[in-house]
Amino acid sequence: MNIQISKESDVPLREQVFAQLVLLIATRKLKPGDSLPSVRSLGRILKIHHNTVSEAYQDLAAQGFLVGRRGSRLVVRSPEEPLNEPAHKDLDDLINETIKTARQQGYTLQQLRHRVRERLLDAPPDHLLVLSTDAGILAVVRRELEEALQCSVAIDSPAAIAANPALLIGALVLSGPGALPAVLSSLPKNRPAIPILFAPGEAFTDRRGFRQPILSRHGARCVESAGWPTPLDEGVPRERSRPS
Repeated sequence: MNIQISKESDVPLREQVFAQLVLLIATRKLKPGDSLPSVRSLGRILKIHHNTVSEAYQDLAAQGFLVGRRGSRLVVRSPEEPLNEPAHKDLDDLINETIKTARQQGYTLQQLRHRVRERLLDAPPDHLLVLSTDAGILAVVRRELEEALQCSVAIDSPAAIAANPALLIGALVLSGPGALPAVLSSLPKNRPAIPILFAPGEAFTDRRGFRQPILSRHGARCVESAGWPTPLDEGVPRERSRPS
């Protein structure tokens, strides 16, 4: 994509990007259905801020040159395509609109940052976060959890969480022995951590309270959650009577 802009020109960079893209579309250098680069990618290529590119894209979409595709970037609109399809907005567009609206309503950026962080911490989790001081255990448990639960699993140390509590955003925390105290004060009040214990993969307790051999696919460990052993490779917890 050949776009030429001049930072010395009196024409704003946003308008230069807009005009250059219109020219590429009119001369069919960009054809209907062609995807445009992400705002960050084009911003790096042109050595301008990605917000400038985002504004130019919004102008193009508003005038019917571009349309959004679900799960993809903006693409060049075909002349036969109706204009009633809403334009796709990437994350930068949504953030820019939020900042603009907050300022118009009289909120400071610090107020916005504080409230957004609160809301992110309160939002339902979208992944598991396993904490332990043992890197070897973390690697094995992550693999077994991903296979058993088919969900995203992150791993980290208590020290890393203490240094950057933002890593807890979107996480349901599973905490190994000794890891919980270091992060307790940073956890959302409505989403406490789930304590887990690590046991040898070849041993397991059945419903009668006897230890039974379990062959772990990775020859490593199974996980006990709140005192109830679950062989993750089996996918279904085995029952065990509570001790009297």
